[in-house]
Amino acid sequence: MYDRLRRELSYVEGLLEGSSTGNSPDAKALLRLIGVVDELVEAGQKLDVRQTELEEYAEAIDEDLNDLELLVYDDENEEEDDSYLITCPECGEDVAVDLEDLDDDEIELLCPNCHTTLSIEDASDVEEIADLDD
Repeated sequence: MYDRLRRELSYVEGLLEGSSTGNSPDAKALLRLIGVVDELVEAGQKLDVRQTELEEYAEAIDEDLNDLELLVYDDENEEEDDSYLITCPECGEDVAVDLEDLDDDEIELLCPNCHTTLSIEDASDVEEIADLDD
Protein backbone atom coordinates (compact mmCIF):
# COMPACT_ATOMS: atom_id res chain seq x y z
CA MET A 1 0.00 0.00 0.00
CA TYR A 2 2.74 2.46 0.95
CA ASP A 3 4.81 1.60 -2.11
CA ARG A 4 1.86 2.40 -4.37
CA LEU A 5 1.31 5.74 -2.62
CA ARG A 6 4.99 6.62 -3.00
CA ARG A 7 4.90 5.74 -6.71
CA GLU A 8 1.83 7.92 -7.23
CA LEU A 9 3.45 10.82 -5.38
CA SER A 10 6.64 10.45 -7.43
CA TYR A 11 4.59 10.40 -10.62
CA VAL A 12 2.72 13.59 -9.72
CA GLU A 13 5.97 15.23 -8.61
CA GLY A 14 7.60 14.31 -11.94
CA LEU A 15 4.65 15.75 -13.86
CA LEU A 16 4.93 19.04 -11.97
CA GLU A 17 8.68 19.31 -12.38
CA GLY A 18 8.47 18.48 -16.08
CA SER A 19 5.72 20.96 -16.83
CA SER A 20 6.33 24.48 -18.07
CA THR A 21 4.87 25.87 -14.82
CA GLY A 22 7.60 24.26 -12.68
CA ASN A 23 8.75 27.61 -11.22
CA SER A 24 5.32 29.14 -10.64
CA PRO A 25 4.07 29.69 -7.09
CA ASP A 26 1.27 27.18 -7.66
CA ALA A 27 3.72 24.47 -8.72
CA LYS A 28 5.95 25.21 -5.72
CA ALA A 29 2.93 24.91 -3.39
CA LEU A 30 1.91 21.61 -4.98
CA LEU A 31 5.46 20.26 -4.70
CA ARG A 32 5.51 21.20 -1.02
CA LEU A 33 2.15 19.47 -0.51
CA ILE A 34 3.54 16.37 -2.20
CA GLY A 35 6.48 16.49 0.24
CA VAL A 36 4.11 16.74 3.20
CA VAL A 37 2.00 13.83 1.94
CA ASP A 38 5.19 11.80 1.44
CA GLU A 39 6.15 12.46 5.06
CA LEU A 40 2.66 11.38 6.17
CA VAL A 41 3.01 8.15 4.18
CA GLU A 42 6.38 7.48 5.83
CA ALA A 43 4.95 8.16 9.30
CA GLY A 44 2.01 5.85 8.60
CA GLN A 45 4.36 3.11 7.46
CA LYS A 46 6.41 3.44 10.66
CA LEU A 47 3.23 3.29 12.73
CA ASP A 48 2.15 0.09 10.97
CA VAL A 49 5.52 -1.52 11.64
CA ARG A 50 5.41 -0.48 15.29
CA GLN A 51 1.84 -1.72 15.69
CA THR A 52 2.81 -5.12 14.26
CA GLU A 53 5.73 -5.32 16.69
CA LEU A 54 3.47 -4.43 19.62
CA GLU A 55 0.87 -7.02 18.58
CA GLU A 56 3.56 -9.72 18.45
CA TYR A 57 4.88 -8.60 21.84
CA ALA A 58 1.40 -8.65 23.38
CA GLU A 59 0.79 -12.16 22.00
CA ALA A 60 4.08 -13.36 23.49
CA ILE A 61 3.18 -11.85 26.87
CA ASP A 62 -0.28 -13.44 26.69
CA GLU A 63 1.22 -16.87 25.99
CA ASP A 64 3.70 -16.47 28.84
CA LEU A 65 0.90 -15.37 31.17
CA ASN A 66 -1.20 -18.38 30.20
CA ASP A 67 1.73 -20.69 30.94
CA LEU A 68 2.27 -18.99 34.28
CA GLU A 69 -1.43 -19.24 35.17
CA LEU A 70 -1.34 -22.95 34.44
CA LEU A 71 1.67 -23.39 36.69
CA VAL A 72 0.33 -21.30 39.55
CA TYR A 73 -3.42 -21.82 39.50
CA ASP A 74 -3.84 -25.27 37.96
CA ASP A 75 -3.34 -27.04 41.29
CA GLU A 76 -5.88 -24.79 43.01
CA ASN A 77 -8.61 -25.76 40.55
CA GLU A 78 -8.25 -29.42 41.38
CA GLU A 79 -10.06 -30.45 44.51
CA GLU A 80 -8.38 -32.80 46.91
CA ASP A 81 -8.85 -36.22 45.41
CA ASP A 82 -9.97 -38.50 48.21
CA SER A 83 -10.27 -41.60 46.11
CA TYR A 84 -8.78 -45.03 45.68
CA LEU A 85 -8.04 -47.14 42.62
CA ILE A 86 -9.32 -50.60 41.92
CA THR A 87 -7.97 -52.56 38.97
CA CYS A 88 -10.59 -54.38 36.94
CA PRO A 89 -9.72 -58.10 36.81
CA GLU A 90 -11.22 -58.42 33.31
CA CYS A 91 -9.52 -55.60 31.37
CA GLY A 92 -6.93 -54.15 33.78
CA GLU A 93 -8.52 -50.66 33.72
CA ASP A 94 -8.21 -48.61 36.93
CA VAL A 95 -11.53 -47.59 38.48
CA ALA A 96 -11.65 -44.77 41.07
CA VAL A 97 -13.63 -45.22 44.30
CA ASP A 98 -14.51 -42.30 46.60
CA LEU A 99 -13.49 -42.54 50.25
CA GLU A 100 -17.09 -41.90 51.28
CA ASP A 101 -18.20 -45.01 49.40
CA LEU A 102 -15.73 -47.14 51.37
CA ASP A 103 -17.80 -46.59 54.50
CA ASP A 104 -20.44 -48.91 53.04
CA ASP A 105 -20.18 -52.64 53.77
CA GLU A 106 -20.28 -53.58 50.10
CA ILE A 107 -19.53 -51.49 47.02
CA GLU A 108 -20.54 -52.30 43.46
CA LEU A 109 -18.81 -50.43 40.65
CA LEU A 110 -19.13 -50.57 36.89
CA CYS A 111 -15.86 -50.65 34.93
CA PRO A 112 -15.97 -47.79 32.41
CA ASN A 113 -13.95 -49.81 29.91
CA CYS A 114 -15.49 -53.30 29.80
CA HIS A 115 -18.69 -52.64 31.82
CA THR A 116 -17.96 -55.46 34.27
CA THR A 117 -19.60 -55.11 37.69
CA LEU A 118 -16.96 -54.99 40.41
CA SER A 119 -18.01 -55.96 43.93
CA ILE A 120 -15.89 -54.89 46.89
CA GLU A 121 -16.64 -56.33 50.30
CA ASP A 122 -13.46 -55.30 52.12
CA ALA A 123 -11.82 -51.86 51.98
CA SER A 124 -8.37 -53.47 52.24
CA ASP A 125 -8.73 -54.56 48.59
CA VAL A 126 -8.44 -50.93 47.49
CA GLU A 127 -5.17 -49.01 46.98
CA GLU A 128 -4.95 -45.26 47.57
CA ILE A 129 -4.20 -42.91 44.68
CA ALA A 130 -1.01 -41.22 45.72
CA ASP A 131 -0.21 -39.31 42.60
CA LEU A 132 -1.76 -39.76 39.16
CA ASP A 133 1.21 -38.08 37.47
CA ASP A 134 3.77 -40.76 38.45
